Amino acid sequence: MIVVAAGTWFALDALRARDSLQAAAADVNRLQDLVTAGDVAGADLVVPDLQRHAADARERTEGPLWSVAAALPWAGPNVGAVRTVAQVVDGLAQRALPPLVQATQVVDPAALAPVDGALDLAPLIAIAPQVTGADTAVRASADQLAAVDVDGLVAQVAAPVRELRAQVAAVAADTATASRAVQLIPAMLGAEGPREYLVLVQNNAEPRATGGIAGAVLLLRAEDGRLEVVEQRTGGELSGLVEPVVELSPVEQDLFGPLLATDMRDVNFTPHFPRSAQIARSIWAQEIGGEVDGVLSVDPGALALVLGATGPVQVPGVGALTAEDVVPTLLNRVYLDLEDPRDQDAFFAATAAAVFGAVAGGQGDPAGAVDALAEAARQGRLMVWSADADEQALVEGTVLSGELRGTAGESPVVGVFLNDGTQAKVGYYLDVEGGVTSRSCRPDGSQELELALEYTYSAPADAATLPDYLIGLDHIVQPGEFQTNLLLYLPGNSRMTDLVIDGQPGQLHAQVHDDLSVGSLTWVFEPGQKRTIDATIHTGPGQSGDPLLRTTPTAAGFGNVSALSSCGSSS
Repeated sequence: MIVVAAGTWFALDALRARDSLQAAAADVNRLQDLVTAGDVAGADLVVPDLQRHAADARERTEGPLWSVAAALPWAGPNVGAVRTVAQVVDGLAQRALPPLVQATQVVDPAALAPVDGALDLAPLIAIAPQVTGADTAVRASADQLAAVDVDGLVAQVAAPVRELRAQVAAVAADTATASRAVQLIPAMLGAEGPREYLVLVQNNAEPRATGGIAGAVLLLRAEDGRLEVVEQRTGGELSGLVEPVVELSPVEQDLFGPLLATDMRDVNFTPHFPRSAQIARSIWAQEIGGEVDGVLSVDPGALALVLGATGPVQVPGVGALTAEDVVPTLLNRVYLDLEDPRDQDAFFAATAAAVFGAVAGGQGDPAGAVDALAEAARQGRLMVWSADADEQALVEGTVLSGELRGTAGESPVVGVFLNDGTQAKVGYYLDVEGGVTSRSCRPDGSQELELALEYTYSAPADAATLPDYLIGLDHIVQPGEFQTNLLLYLPGNSRMTDLVIDGQPGQLHAQVHDDLSVGSLTWVFEPGQKRTIDATIHTGPGQSGDPLLRTTPTAAGFGNVSALSSCGSSS
């Protein structure tokens, strides 16, 4: 009789715990919808319901009967998993989600709009401890769920655990971003004293690995949330050094040459932006004087995204530039309309300064401008490096970092980069299509990837008659042709099993750069010519995540792309 009563009581508790967990899951979905819609008041009303349901589920999965059941060999793992789920949901409801809901108002892009040219940093500073604490709690919850062995659970338990893992992983990604933001933004915008940053404005018409030649360099000052462009230089003004400002490795010498460390226009020959930034900082210190606090990089594609939110900007001597015409104007028309390279570079710098002024002044839709900057970072058109080691540690691993890496978590990263060899601005006419796909998944978590890229040089047939500065003064190739050096980086611990170039079996000059296998080749394009590269890549074990192709952002809009893993959900 006692055993039957105990079993009945346990079963009732289990059913009620299930109902409470289902109600809590519905509360979380409502909360996410309200927060996404910006309805913080509505979200505040949902939090007590979530806390009540989560607490009930946890209470009903505690006690001696549950402890006994957890010790039974045939039921223990499933009972333990249910208890863990209840504990995780309750922990999130009580400690993590409430402060995150409140922080939403502070870190919302609309709330980050500058007022009278300055961003109010006080709310970010005040909310930072709550946000970082919530992030710690969410990551602890994710670790709890990761420790559950779902392979030995019955389907009715395993499925909800996998679903909760995915939900918590999504929340963890958001909290990690918010935590970085509240720690980085105040400091980097001068809350603790003035900061100065270099802004490299890349010109994709003359490709470099991370975008294009640094045609203009701005000195940006940040103090108490206020941003101001205090100096503008052309890349050519910072190209007079004879000796490298840093020691280059033999591989860097071979892949990129000494100009990587002597000419500001060439610091981004390397696809590893932190290295480019450190070199740019050193060149500025030697050529101009003073050590900046960090380096940013943007390109006209990023400026176009921002102008879509701010609206047109006025450029002295030119008039209005819009989201639609800023790329063709900066990367092509300027070379047709202005003969003097100094005037071209000055126009390039003035346009970038005008866009920064629009963002700093809160012109147009500030929330949209923040979203535009985020999209630019995802495409590889906006990168950030801080000279402060603690701040740089927060930047690392994000889309802003521009790091050369073979993996991102469990995701394999393939890198395909271009460095112009024409010394001209005809890279504007290069179109790229394709990407990387996952063909199969092995038991060890490795994948077989297929890389397929098609490059089309769409210069006009009479490109040889275009202005000399546009098609190249040094005649490295025939007038109107385009030469580029291509670099293919494999994911870490990976190997390439097949390579086809222009439809024929091909080879690359193989080396190792920063512990990654890299192959290089040189292409020359005639106007209208297409060239292709196709490769089969076997990734290393444990690289079961969605593959990412990191590549040189082009004037035509091609940038970083990702694909779905054939290994399915790793949760």
